[in-house]
Amino acid sequence: LRFEQRLVLHQWLLGLFGVPSFERLAANLKAPELEGFDENNVSRFYHALCLHTPTDKRPHLPDELLLTYDQNIVRHWRRITERRNHAGHFLYPKYFQYLALLFAEVYLDRYFRDPKGLLAELNAHVKAFNASAPEPSRVDPYTRDDLNKLAFWMATGSGKTLLMHINILQYRHY
Repeated sequence: LRFEQRLVLHQWLLGLFGVPSFERLAANLKAPELEGFDENNVSRFYHALCLHTPTDKRPHLPDELLLTYDQNIVRHWRRITERRNHAGHFLYPKYFQYLALLFAEVYLDRYFRDPKGLLAELNAHVKAFNASAPEPSRVDPYTRDDLNKLAFWMATGSGKTLLMHINILQYRHY
C-alpha cells in the first residue's frame, strides 16, 4: 500500500466523522465564503460540518462537542493571529488548516481524558486495518508511548508553522 493508505490514525479520525476520505470530509468546506467566524465567534466551518456530516454518522462527535472544539480553535487562532491582523485585514484558517486543528483537538481531548480508551480504539482500528492489508503493509499495534507523538503531513506553504504555534496552545489547554 502507498504511504498515505497506511496512515491508520488519520483513517481512524476520518471514521469518527463517518467519512471514508479526507476529500469527502473537506468537500463541503472548500468554499472561500466559509473562511471566517460568525457574530458569535463560531467558525463557519463548524456550521458546514454540522450541516453536511449527519450526527448519526458521527455518534462520538456530537454537535455540542464539535462546538467546544471549534471554540478552542477560534480562541487559539485569534490569539496567534492578533498581531498579524491589521487595517481591517484578518487572517482566517483555510479549510485544511481548520481540519488539522480539529483533528488535533479530537486527539488531544481523548489523549488527556482517556488514554487507555484511546489506545484501545486505535488498536481496534489497527486490527481491522491489518485484517485486509497485504502482509508488507500491515502496521504494528500502538503502545502507550506511541500516543505521545503526532505528525502532520501538509504541503509546503500550507501554514504548518502557524498551526504548530496553535498546537502548542491546544496542548497547553488540555
